[in-house]
Amino acid sequence: MIKLPRHGTASQGTSPEVVGPGTALAQVLRFYEREAHHDPSAAWRSFTTTWNWAAPLPAALPTDHGLTIARSVPGGFSLSGVWRMPWDARHARWLAVPLVDHRQRPRTEAAKRGPDVFVLSSNALPRPHRTVDDTDTYDPTLPLDQVYVPGGFATSSAGTPLRSDDAAFVRTAVTAMALGSARRLTDALTALDQQVAASPVVSAMSPAAAAAELAAVLHDERLSLAVHLHGTSPGSPGAGPSPDGPLAASTRRASHMVHEVVAAVYEYGAPFLGIEGHDSLVSLIESSTPVLQCMRFAVELLPPGNAASTREGSAP
Repeated sequence: MIKLPRHGTASQGTSPEVVGPGTALAQVLRFYEREAHHDPSAAWRSFTTTWNWAAPLPAALPTDHGLTIARSVPGGFSLSGVWRMPWDARHARWLAVPLVDHRQRPRTEAAKRGPDVFVLSSNALPRPHRTVDDTDTYDPTLPLDQVYVPGGFATSSAGTPLRSDDAAFVRTAVTAMALGSARRLTDALTALDQQVAASPVVSAMSPAAAAAELAAVLHDERLSLAVHLHGTSPGSPGAGPSPDGPLAASTRRASHMVHEVVAAVYEYGAPFLGIEGHDSLVSLIESSTPVLQCMRFAVELLPPGNAASTREGSAP
């Protein structure tokens, strides 16, 4: 297994608790990009245990009977159990589904259990029965049987609950982690090049050359976003939750670029299947996947007020 170079960590002068919703967005970008470049999986785990980004969503609560279970499956979780939907979730685009009623469990206990809050799209939910003429008979029961939840749609009730007004922080932090994860992938692609010389595989471009081009694209995108965020606070005009605001447009553009870079890294690395270093690349792509999934939720799919999206392809 090829060892990639080590990078700085959060211990160098700051921490996730210090960099939060009140931090200047340019600093949020620098911090989370650096953390994800160091270790995408650890950065994601730290973010979700520090901040409960699903807190602004309507939340279902487990019923008194039965068990709620979330099993780890490839790429995410399998969720089963019975919950009760709140009245205000009838027309919501998204629903937070916790394993346990957070009002009855200390946050310190929740922190030990890892992800315990899962976000579901209304498209994935069974519709509760309701008579046409008598809304008082609305049945809020929500039974779920092995419903798949992507890894990037899970967080922890142990984290500090965020508010709808914190959308700018979430957008910036998740986009920054995606940029850092993608930059880490270009490092892995460069490391793979060390083994290619002895390989009979012929490629139109060496992994190192491809990695250099992709890293330059990420650098330009990161710089462009940093310039846009310079001097911007979470409460600045255009930094709100609107999907059509300047911040949303900038982070959306960056997210699209990240997806293109990740796809290109996989494409350039695919011909070298079986060569030492390829497994490291695939492992990094897998560990970056939750960040990429949450990035799409943060910058594209969640309009203000949890209303219906006006963008195409709005399912998770």
